[in-house]
Amino acid sequence: MLGHIAPVFLILALGVLLRRLPQTPAALFPALEWFSFYVAFPALLLLRTAQLELHWQAVQQLALLVLGPSALVLLLCLLGLRLARQLPDAARSSVVQGAIRPSTYFGLAVAGLVFPADVAALVMLALAIALPVVNVVAIVALTWWSGQRATARRIAAGLLRNPIILATLAGLLYNAGGWPLPQAAAQTLLFLGNAAMALGLVCVGGGLDFRLQGAQPWAVVSTNIAKLLALPAITWLACQALQASAASTLAVCFYAALPTAPNAYIMARQMGGDARLMATLITTQTLLALLSLPLWLAWLQGPG
Repeated sequence: MLGHIAPVFLILALGVLLRRLPQTPAALFPALEWFSFYVAFPALLLLRTAQLELHWQAVQQLALLVLGPSALVLLLCLLGLRLARQLPDAARSSVVQGAIRPSTYFGLAVAGLVFPADVAALVMLALAIALPVVNVVAIVALTWWSGQRATARRIAAGLLRNPIILATLAGLLYNAGGWPLPQAAAQTLLFLGNAAMALGLVCVGGGLDFRLQGAQPWAVVSTNIAKLLALPAITWLACQALQASAASTLAVCFYAALPTAPNAYIMARQMGGDARLMATLITTQTLLALLSLPLWLAWLQGPG
């Protein structure tokens, strides 16, 4: 397992280094993020979902395993926030984001490195199922606690413009049609997808913020426990209760154990959340996940 995680750590470290080198062009990371988000990752998702052997009953079970535990953790989080009367409203939305939003970049990149193609495709499908829901929850939380307004039309428009969601839908429709993917198209998408894994981790590393002053320590600790420990544990219990397959269990538990999304910082900054707390959650969860994810995977996969 160390052999799989070491490249992840090294590429993250490269992103940290590139962000801080004075020779790095200011436009590099915005360009990498744009290319990764709008071109490379959609290509990877389109390829994997188009080639995945789908059984729609299994897809429904996957959706339940992804969304059910997240809903339970969200409920526990909201109950905890009711008791935390001294926590500022802006920080509350950051806690919600930190507890349930997964890092798409981190998840897609690591899944492509450590899993066989079928499990990696299930991870991608889990992310695609979750993204619309957790984005809506994040927007509602930010709106509720910041006084901003977000109409259903604006939320829907944002989701329908999301290239990750669009690529997954396109791949699923192509898959449902039963059409073979032309070799040239598959190879092109594969080349772009391979680039996505490295570029995504570079972007995550470049976005880490190690200035942790000013954050609420107990809010950081409790949110990190909810995201990196409680959510994957509840997800595993749900898998056992529903007798999910080994591949589905591995995929959804991996999804649940992912650190929170780097773009949650941008959303917090733009919509009145606590951006500093969000940056602290992103950084601490990403670093902790380098330890917790291998432990979860080693436990899920057993001694073999």
